[in-house]
Amino acid sequence: MKKIIKKLFLVLNLIAIISCNKNELEVTNLNQPSFDVLNTEAGIIYYAKGIYKLGFGDQSVSTLNNGLGCGTLLIVQGFHESMGDNVFVPWGENSFQFLNNPLSVTLDNGTVVSNPIGAGQIAELRLRNDRAYGAANSFLPEWTYMYFINNAANIILSKVETINFSGNPTTKKNLLKAWAYWWKGYAYSRIGSIYIAGILTDKPKETNSNYVANTGVLAEGNKYLDLAITTLNSLTADDDYNSTMSLIIPTFLQAAEFKGFPSPEVFIKNINSFKARTLLVNKRVKNMQSTDWDQILTLTNAGLGQTDYPFLIKTFADNTKSIIDKDLGIINAYTASAENIYYYVSERLIQDFNPIDKRFTNNFEFLSSPVVNLKGRSITFGTRYYLLQDGKNNGAITYYNLNYGTDNYFIACSYEENQLMKAEALINKGQIETGVQIIDQIRTLQGAGLPALFGNSLTKVAALEELRKERRIALFLRGLAFYDYRRLGILDPVSAGGGRLNSWVLDASGKLNTNATINYEYLNYWDVPQNEIDFNAPTSNSPTIKSRN
Repeated sequence: MKKIIKKLFLVLNLIAIISCNKNELEVTNLNQPSFDVLNTEAGIIYYAKGIYKLGFGDQSVSTLNNGLGCGTLLIVQGFHESMGDNVFVPWGENSFQFLNNPLSVTLDNGTVVSNPIGAGQIAELRLRNDRAYGAANSFLPEWTYMYFINNAANIILSKVETINFSGNPTTKKNLLKAWAYWWKGYAYSRIGSIYIAGILTDKPKETNSNYVANTGVLAEGNKYLDLAITTLNSLTADDDYNSTMSLIIPTFLQAAEFKGFPSPEVFIKNINSFKARTLLVNKRVKNMQSTDWDQILTLTNAGLGQTDYPFLIKTFADNTKSIIDKDLGIINAYTASAENIYYYVSERLIQDFNPIDKRFTNNFEFLSSPVVNLKGRSITFGTRYYLLQDGKNNGAITYYNLNYGTDNYFIACSYEENQLMKAEALINKGQIETGVQIIDQIRTLQGAGLPALFGNSLTKVAALEELRKERRIALFLRGLAFYDYRRLGILDPVSAGGGRLNSWVLDASGKLNTNATINYEYLNYWDVPQNEIDFNAPTSNSPTIKSRN
């Protein structure tokens, strides 16, 4: 069975080579690709570019990987947004209808409405954690895509020293090493941030049965992120660096508003912001210590600036060049026709907007009639709103632009995220006015048009509530909502102090309840996919591979 997995890894990684822009790819014998193409400078560079296709694009290999073909943006980011109750998805693909279905809701009048379609998220997802369920196994996609990325990075590291580079070989080799270290760190950090355990593997096309607890996976991620920083510190943005980086990042992702692509210094800033995120989202807020907030401040102070290049994906009209078609974006098919919407806007997201926030008035509009308990999934599967295409052009940011190449889909951190992490640390360190001033700056940057928080002598509790709402609004559709719900304890049972109180929910008649209690009872960390366990049974000294909650 392990030979089958190795062959699958080989095929998928070679697909990354042949899936790039045909005009930019200069390797031979494309109909019969082999590792020989990686023994040249052009081959290894374009293979490095293929990481985007492996992790974030439509791989077009549904027959090979249980129907997982839409990439991280549509499936994985959608999982995170829906479990954080920014959106809801009533459809059966990838078991979305179980993934974002709370256990119960208590309405304003005290009536308890139970989950109507199963035994709750935990039981339903575990039931489908089996190879027999194929793509209906929600535990599978993020594991799959992140290990694709890790394997690609392993292949780069195994080949880079064997290649004769033109120009300054040291610069090109170290850039490719830093690139691989970054993506290994990225993949391990994401695996450790969602799964209870993972596997550490540094050899191409190989896996093993030595499972490591998610804390160990996170540590391994930090190790590689630090290796990337050390390697980048040895580089300067000379001609060899710039020419190589301009080939690694596809031309249509070299965003002009962010100066094209990252210099070594800006690359390091991305890593610092990502390290801050990984620390923040893997600790409960109540367990954060002063030293943790200090570390967040150190990292974010050295993190992304407003004009620094962030790692992102853009749509492109020419599908011979595109990594994702517009139809594969996370915000697919938001229209006023309920039958055509895939991701519905949650009433809990709408609730968090100030009604005069221009980001709200620019992006959302009433449906012709409310959606109520869609497909009988749950009364939380109801909304009065939909997300507009292109917005109303009132000066605020637009969440969903219809034109190709306009949207930025952040696959790591953004400036706004970096600053809001900094604001949270400052508020928790007692520097409330400085923290809320950053929130004001982000609102101004996004054109919210809201009155300033600064100067109003907010309490710590009030400032943190503004921070909570701002993260949902400013970082909408960036795949962070689940992490925030988890670290705030909202996913825990109401009986254990969790749940979301004072919530907006449409009841079965379409009446808006404004003081409902939602009892989510979701998994905080996911079990290892059975697809992995079937081929790699854990050793006797492996940690638990099944979450305790």
